[in-house]
Amino acid sequence: MGIQKYSINSELKNDMEVEISNGRGHKITIDEPEELGGTDKGMNPVEITLASLAGCLSITAAFLAKKMRVEINNIEIEVEGDIDDKAMSSTEVYSGFQEIRFNFKIDSDSPKEKVEKLYNSVEDFCPVSDTLINKVELNGKYEIK
Repeated sequence: MGIQKYSINSELKNDMEVEISNGRGHKITIDEPEELGGTDKGMNPVEITLASLAGCLSITAAFLAKKMRVEINNIEIEVEGDIDDKAMSSTEVYSGFQEIRFNFKIDSDSPKEKVEKLYNSVEDFCPVSDTLINKVELNGKYEIK
């Protein structure tokens, strides 16, 4: 197997509302709450980051559960992260998450040892948690139309 490429396109619709689409026809709206100048039509970018982590951990667990023969009745994940309030007003303040925490709740009828082994494997295979934990190269360019 080689490298699999993922891509999305975004377009600023108005104010702070952004429409995101992928090549498979799926769309999401990203926006800011009204108190931050948006129209609150969707989650903001940092909430989407947390949502991506929760989604990836859940899907990774479901995938691995099948391989490891662990019965999953339900998975719930609560995720929260901290960003400094001054991040958008000062270049001297780190603008990313200072810490991200999650609570992973697994409802399973499988033996506890098998469920623990599953949980301990999830972060090793989750691409979103790997991206958040490790430094990833980010390359951007711009064009003026």
